[in-house]
Amino acid sequence: MKTFKSYLTESHRTYDFRIRIAGDLSDDMITKMKQVLETYKIESISKPKRMPIQESPMFPNMGPVEINVIDVTLSYPANDDQVRNLVAECGCAAACVKVTPTNSPYEAILAGKEVSNPNGGTVLMEPEMVAEKVDADLVGDARIPNLIKELADTRRYEYPDAAGKDLVKAKTTNEIPVGSASPIGTHQNKIPVAKKMPAGNGR
Repeated sequence: MKTFKSYLTESHRTYDFRIRIAGDLSDDMITKMKQVLETYKIESISKPKRMPIQESPMFPNMGPVEINVIDVTLSYPANDDQVRNLVAECGCAAACVKVTPTNSPYEAILAGKEVSNPNGGTVLMEPEMVAEKVDADLVGDARIPNLIKELADTRRYEYPDAAGKDLVKAKTTNEIPVGSASPIGTHQNKIPVAKKMPAGNGR
């Protein structure tokens, strides 16, 4: 029988991110980055890897720029926006920081590991595409009887008085009786006559 410690170790999950920072990265900024990322408890953090100075689609408005890549593993749940905001607090502009999950499709495309056809081979070379089988009751003419039955059940709950009877025609606003007098300027408030008013205490 497994111990509680072994179950806890197996259920432990980490959150991996790849941080890219455009421009120079000083030692002071790295120290601050480690401090702020401790919010999500750092499991591991790699040394910055400097890429060659070149134009990058990640930072299209910066021209040729040096990019520092840092891999970080966190213990607490976090998303890329939260990590990006923390890194931006270390003294670099938010526009110079890009954070992506390490196992995201974006990283797979950059690494050339994206698999568009899991069965292997080239999709364009296949003469006929094979679609997954769909239950016949969910599509086409076979779906109509089930759909009518579902609509009938819904109608029975929404209109319990109409079950088994003829539906009562709803009245529109044109059929509701409306007064012939205009509501504006027709009814005038009565002005009291001073002679008929009861005398006050001062009289």
